[in-house]
Amino acid sequence: MKNKSHDKRTNPNEMHSFIGAFCCLLFSVGSNAQTKQRQNATYTPVETIITDLNADTVNDTIILYQTPVEGDPGLFTKMNVSVNGRRMTFFAKNAWDEIGFYLAETGQNAVLSKNAYVHKEGIQSYIFLFGFPYGSGREEVFILKVKGRNMDIIFHNKLEELQRVSDLDNDGHAEMIVRRSPQFLTVEEDIGTYSPFIIYSLENFSVNKSLTEKYNKEHYIWEGIEYNDQIEVYYPNDGSKPKLLKP
Repeated sequence: MKNKSHDKRTNPNEMHSFIGAFCCLLFSVGSNAQTKQRQNATYTPVETIITDLNADTVNDTIILYQTPVEGDPGLFTKMNVSVNGRRMTFFAKNAWDEIGFYLAETGQNAVLSKNAYVHKEGIQSYIFLFGFPYGSGREEVFILKVKGRNMDIIFHNKLEELQRVSDLDNDGHAEMIVRRSPQFLTVEEDIGTYSPFIIYSLENFSVNKSLTEKYNKEHYIWEGIEYNDQIEVYYPNDGSKPKLLKP
């Protein structure tokens, strides 16, 4: 009788499944460890903001915290928000920074703070926190919507520099105006790349394409929604409306 041979080679699909499960386990362990580390860390209050976030005539509280960071005491990485007796805690992916030049210049912050920007809209509010500047935007932008006792994160990711929060179409809901900074091609900074403003609707957090086109036609130029370093734009030094340079 002939002996039957058995193929003991590992099935590739089984190996891939094993590796995938192992990676998920490592990620889960790492995430849990990071969460536990954050919970057990010692935090120092940076700023306490007291304001009515949901128009119920009762003051609510925003507290920003930092962990001790040698040489950079201005960083903060944690926020507690208390609304009508309900408190929730939120963490930065890395660290949060000051709100920045553009928003500060608008003078429309509903609270007196250089670290948090609050936009109030009827019975709800939006809290904005910003990560470090990187090139053309922020490495993280955190937006919290507060309505009643509900607190929902509507965005927490990279984003171009936020320039203004305003109700552009007078529908009772605000939009965000963001923009990637153009790259200037001359020392005088009067000729640069095409960099349109992008308009986001806060209510459903999505790009409003019609408002984006309309806003750029009124305040900039319109050659599409995408940044394009092949299109040159003339930026007058007096702050007037830029012009497209024809090749």
